[in-house]
Order: sequence, then structure tokens, then C-alpha cells
Amino acid sequence: MKRIIGSASIISACILLSRVLGFLRDMLCTGFFGPVWDAFAFAFTIPNLFRRLFGEGALSAAFIPTFSHYLNNEKHSETIRFINIVITILFGFLTLIALLVILLTFIVPLVIPLDPNSSFSPIFFKLLRIMIPYMPLICLVALLQAILNSLKHFAMPALASVFLNICWISGFVIASLTQTTDENKVLIMAWAILIGGILEVVIQIPPLVSRKITYRPQINFAHPGFREVVRLMGPTIFGLAVFQINLLADYIIAQIFVPEPGAISALYFANRLMQFPFALIGISMATAVFPFLAEYVAKNNVKGMLGELKHILALSLFVGLPASIGLVVTAEPLINWAFSALPASLFHINAFSASAIARTANVLIFYSIGIWSYSAVQIINRAFYSLKDMTTPVRIGIYTVAANLAMNLILVGPLREGGIALATAISSFLNLFILLAVLGKKSAQLSNSDSHLVISFIKSLIPFIISSLLMGIGCYWAIRFVPIFPEIIPETLRIIGITLLGALLYLVLAYLFHRKFLKETFRIIFSKRI
Repeated sequence: MKRIIGSASIISACILLSRVLGFLRDMLCTGFFGPVWDAFAFAFTIPNLFRRLFGEGALSAAFIPTFSHYLNNEKHSETIRFINIVITILFGFLTLIALLVILLTFIVPLVIPLDPNSSFSPIFFKLLRIMIPYMPLICLVALLQAILNSLKHFAMPALASVFLNICWISGFVIASLTQTTDENKVLIMAWAILIGGILEVVIQIPPLVSRKITYRPQINFAHPGFREVVRLMGPTIFGLAVFQINLLADYIIAQIFVPEPGAISALYFANRLMQFPFALIGISMATAVFPFLAEYVAKNNVKGMLGELKHILALSLFVGLPASIGLVVTAEPLINWAFSALPASLFHINAFSASAIARTANVLIFYSIGIWSYSAVQIINRAFYSLKDMTTPVRIGIYTVAANLAMNLILVGPLREGGIALATAISSFLNLFILLAVLGKKSAQLSNSDSHLVISFIKSLIPFIISSLLMGIGCYWAIRFVPIFPEIIPETLRIIGITLLGALLYLVLAYLFHRKFLKETFRIIFSKRI
């Protein structure tokens, strides 16, 4: 548990740094508008899509439990052979796709007349030619990250996106200093992204070498480990596709059923802000705990896996619930601050009306209700993946997507775009408790004992809800009190002050209501046992 908490802290810190650099990157790039920037964004979307399907989600979910089996049950030479086969076939397959896309960038302009004023323009094909090799590189990065995470090394994998953002920002600076046309500037930025992809691969190599992970090209499509990875990837890719369709459906419903323009923008901006605490809590914890859960399963210790899972779920509630309530309470001043302090630079807009701020804040409130739930779902999914059960999360996810779409249509009428965000939160609650119930039943069969997973989760949930609500009431009171002195306390300091007040109040309440949990957590963190 101590190593999981430490690993999650490292990942969270790297995510925070990456997000800050990402915001800076967006701020710098706001000067590029029109067809050239549209073409750049469109071209970058294509390798990014492959990253989401073959890289971070599906590949890691399929590779880590299989690799953990080899680490704990096979000879080192056989483990290295498995790694070499997966790397060779995956990278070779994606490289062939990249070469095919490059070939098409030369053929399509000869066949289809292009409009230079649209994103589907000659510059688009130039940019795609440069950036499509980023696709096999970033998928290779995801595979190397999965190897290092399985070996309990998290720092360098988590820093990969930081280096990409540094390259992107450096490319912007160089382009701005050396080029005069937008077309030449975005071409240099495209090269910077490709260099960033190469750098992301290179920085993973030293920790791999230090752990005696070597590479020699090998191809064997019949290798059982490779076939296992392919088999496990299928349902996960399908689940990711369903998720993307669901996100698209949210926007379509907002466009059709919300009469006033701006619904999609409100959903996008609010979701972007909500993703920040979700990534710091849910993604970091899920990434950190996954290799440990897979190791327990590889050693046939399902009881140990469940014990670790219960601890990390309780910790995710301890952090996630106050984040949910805090963002609900501070949504309006946070949105008002973001759009007034950084209107053009952060969100690519020149002005944001009071009505738009209120609408976005309303959506953020409904999204934020479920931050703790989104985080818990990410962690529980990793438990299923550790058991090499990719089908159950996908199947339950499809049911909850259907429920989400139904709730969208019901709630969009009275709550407009806020109803779509609320439907997302409610469907997440539904997804969470169904996953818990199914995992409890499955693990009870595997361990020949009753795991009481749902009961344990609810026992942890209720006291954390009480503490978080009391903290929220305190923050709400502070928000109503602090604006009395707006000329003395700037808006930025006010937001920081309210956040610090909420954190302090929650820690006091946690000490009163969760003293046993805090003592156990601190005992684990500060113990000498690793």
C-alpha cells in the first residue's frame, strides 16, 4: 500500500506538471486561427486517435496482466522474448499503417480538388506527412510505459507527456522567432511534435536497460503471450469506441435539444476543468495500483488483491469526495475567474458573457458530482483487467451508456446542457455499483470467501460524504463572505484562499470522523516496510 500511495503521488505530480504545460501550450497557440490551425488540429487528431485505441487504454490493459504472469511465473529469457515479440509486431504493424497514410497524402491531392481555405487543404497533407510517424512512436511509448509500470517504475512513464509539451512549446517559440507565415510556423510545430514522440521513447530506455530489459527483433504470431495480448485488447478497444460514440451522442443531443447556442461549448469547457482533478486522483491512482493488482493475481493471491483494492478505493473516496463537493461549491467563482482572467489564452475565446459563465458553471456542478465515482470506476476496471476479464467492464459499460443516453433525453428538457452532465454523473454511479457487485461475486468465487466488497465500499462512503458536505457548507459560507472585500482581495487570491480553507477544514473533519483511517494511512506511509 505504501508503494501504491508513493507511486500515485509521483504520477499525480507529473500529471499536474503536464497539465500546467498543456495550458501554457494552449495559451501560446491561441494566435493561430483559421484554416492553417484547423488543418494542424485535424492532422494531429489522426495519430491521437490511434494512441487512444492502441496505446494508452487497450494496450496497457491487455499487456500488464499478461506481462505480470511472465514476470512471476516464467524465466527471464522467456519474459524478454515475449516483450520482443509484442514490440516488434505492434511497432511494425503501426509503422506499415503510417507508411500507407503517407502514401495516401500524395495520392489524394491528385484525385480530389482541395480548397486552400478549408482544414482539408494542401497544408493538411504536409502536416499529416510529418505527424503520422508520431502514431507508432506514441503507441511504442505506451508499451514501454506498461513494461516499466509493471516493474513498479512510474516516474519516467509519467513524465513522457511533460517532454512532449516541452517540445511543442519549444517548437512554437522557435517558429515564432524564425518564421513569418502561419504555414511555416505550424510545419515547424509539427516537426516538434514528431521530435517529442522520439524523445518520449528515448527517455524510457535508460530505466529499461537498468532493469535488464533488452530488445532484439522477433516475430512469432503464434506465441501464446502475444495471442493473449491480442485477445484481451479486442473488448477494450470496443469499449473505448463505445465511449467515444457516447461522447459524440452527448454533443449531438445538446445541439438538437438545447435551443440556445453554446451548449456544446459549455459541456466542453466544464468537462475540461472537471478532468483536471479527475486525472490527479482517478487516473494516477488507477495507474499506480494496476501493476500491484496484476501481481497479486499472477501469484494466485486474489484475497491480497481484494485487500489492496479496498484500501485504495477508500483512499480514492477520501480524496475524491471533497474534490467533488469542493468543485460543486466553487464552480461559479472558478468559472468566472477562469474566463475573466484567462479568456482568450485558456479557452480560445475573446469574450465570455455572464450568461455563458453561469451555464458553464451549472454544467461543471453536475459533472463534478461524479468525480469520486469516475475515479473509483477507473480503479475497479483495473481489478477486472488484472483478472484478465476485459469483457465484463465493457458489457456493463454498454448498459450504462444506454442508460446515459436515455437520461440525456429525459433531463435535457428541464435542465438543458446541465441535464446531459447530470446524466453522465448518474450513469457513473450506476456503473460503479454494478461493477462492485459483479467483482464481489466474481472474486468470492475465485477466493472461496465472501469479499463483502459493496458493503465495505458503502461503509467507507457514508462518513466521507458527511465530512465532505460539512466542508462544502464551510466553503459556501466563505464564498458568500469574501466578496464583501473584492477590492482588497483579488479574485485569484480568493480562489486560492477558499481552496486552502476547504482543505484545512476537511482535514480537521477527517481527524474527527476518520481518525482510525488516517492513523492507518499515515502508519502505512511512514512505516519502513515497503
